[in-house]
Formats: sequence, C-alpha cells, structure tokens
Amino acid sequence: DLFVAVEPILPSLQEDNIVVWVLGSGPYPPGVVALQELLDAASEELEPEDVWQPEDMNDTCLYIFTSGTTGLPKAARVSHLKSIMCLSFYDLVGASSRDVVYLALPLCHMAGSLLGIVGCIGIGATCVLKEKFSASQFWDDCRAEGVTVFQYIGELCRYLVNQPQCPGEREHGLRLAVGSGLRPDVWRSFLKRFGAIRIVETYGMTEGNVTLFNYTG
Repeated sequence: DLFVAVEPILPSLQEDNIVVWVLGSGPYPPGVVALQELLDAASEELEPEDVWQPEDMNDTCLYIFTSGTTGLPKAARVSHLKSIMCLSFYDLVGASSRDVVYLALPLCHMAGSLLGIVGCIGIGATCVLKEKFSASQFWDDCRAEGVTVFQYIGELCRYLVNQPQCPGEREHGLRLAVGSGLRPDVWRSFLKRFGAIRIVETYGMTEGNVTLFNYTG
C-alpha cells in the first residue's frame, strides 16, 4: 500500500545500495524485491540452526522507526537480545496464554510490533489486530472478540473516556490495560467509568536500555 510513496525516490535509494522489499503481487520496477513470490516459493522446512542463529546477540536484528523520544523520528538499531527480551513483556505484566490481546497501535513502532506482536508470541496469547483505533467501536470489538487485555498509549484511554456514555460499556471481559502515557486524571476516570480493570503503566524507549513498570497502580 505504501510503495507509491517510495517509488519516486527509488533511483536515489538504489544509488545508496538500499534494497526495497515489498509485500504484494506487483509488478514492481527492476531491483525491487517482491517478498510474496519468495514466501510462496519458500520451503516449509527450517534451515539448519547455524544458518539463522546470530553469532552475537548484541548484533543488529532490525532497525525500527522511533516516535522521536530523544529527538527527531529516526531508524533506531535493535539488537537480537532486545528483540528476544520483548518475548517476556506480557508475562511481566501478568498476562497469559489464555488472554486475548487487543492491539491497535502502529506496527512500525516498537510498542506495537515488538512488545505487542512479539509479546503475544512469547506467551502464546491470541492477538486481535485493529487497523485503526476507533473509540466508538472499542467496547463492541472487545465483546465480539472476547478481549481480556488492551495495549494502549495514553491518548487512546482519553478518547474512550471522552466518548458519550452508552449502555453496556461496563459489560466486557477486559481485565488488564497496559501501555504508556496514561495521565492520572484519565486513569481515575477510566477505572470509575469502565470498572475494575488492572492498569500497568510502563515506560521505555526504542533507543534506550531501561524500562520502568508501575506495578503498584
């Protein structure tokens, strides 16, 4: 869907030896790697471990787009070790394989992809992906999908609190909300309005090496 934005600068990217991968059927210009064709042709058998196992867990696993906590948005280096550590995120906040996690965060950021998707893989939980957050549809989605855990950024909770009250907004299975940036006034309003939901506020940076968890509420 985003290739149209990249295509005009494709020659300059190729001059800098930047490889462009696209997931989709194409056709694409020469030099663009169509991943779908490679995935379709790939064997179901795993390669030998020595092919894919990193020599050093501190080597770069991927670059991920930051929201700009320490300056302008940038591609930050994420090591294999940091990626593996994200497997334990939901375990640390009290979720389990029985949970259904609602995720509407951008997957180009660490919170959505590494903490959200990888975190669900780490505990074997079900992940419900919402392409775009909708405050008016949220509680209906939670009931329809059996959601028990919600990963937020603070503004999403504010959007929910600012919605007009409606019947049944306390009739849900949500037991845990985890994320960053929830202001105290919104926190109190959220609990008062939607019921006894455990909130675990966390803080970290894509390009940082420290993470904080508020376990006490």
